[in-house]
Amino acid sequence: MTVLVINVGGTRYDKYSLPFIQKICDYNNVKLHVLDKDIPQNTNKAHPSWLKLFCFDLINDDFIILWDLDLVPTKLYKFKDFFDLDKINACYDCSFTQQGFTFNGKFKYNCGLMGIPKKYSNDLKRIYEEQSKQITYPSHEQYHVNDWIFDNKIKVNKLDQNMNSMFNGIESFPDSVLNRHYTWQIRSREHREDLIEKHYEKYYNQL
Repeated sequence: MTVLVINVGGTRYDKYSLPFIQKICDYNNVKLHVLDKDIPQNTNKAHPSWLKLFCFDLINDDFIILWDLDLVPTKLYKFKDFFDLDKINACYDCSFTQQGFTFNGKFKYNCGLMGIPKKYSNDLKRIYEEQSKQITYPSHEQYHVNDWIFDNKIKVNKLDQNMNSMFNGIESFPDSVLNRHYTWQIRSREHREDLIEKHYEKYYNQL
């Protein structure tokens, strides 16, 4: 098992979020792989978020957890208590759970935290090859991955929603939250940076 984080080009908040992700990887005795530059496979020069679809080209492992840089742990927990190593693992997106949003009728899962077995490597790369040249969907690879799950009736191990609890405009959150995702209802890049810095100051020494 390896955790992959995409950080191509760097951000102003990576210095606050990566220490959290490193700490939970260490707690689970799992390697953290941070991709900080573009790769030759990105022939269509797609947004860095698409590069997670090449995760098994980048990492020699049987199971990879795709982890967004703005998904920040709040406490330590064991991955083995949540992930099924034989299935795709993901949480529902809160726009689906709270607003019933399905984009094209196929969208449910947020791609900011996904566990992927190696058997799906070629499928993920095919999504890039077929969909990233002429992009017609917003949200980078996310809606295309959901199309693939829906169209192919892929069995998904639905993760506890507390593993991908999205920012909802309120800075505080329940104690049950395991990871806070600073992506939904974020007003600006600066707003995200400020929230993640505050998260670091409040929670890092508690881990």
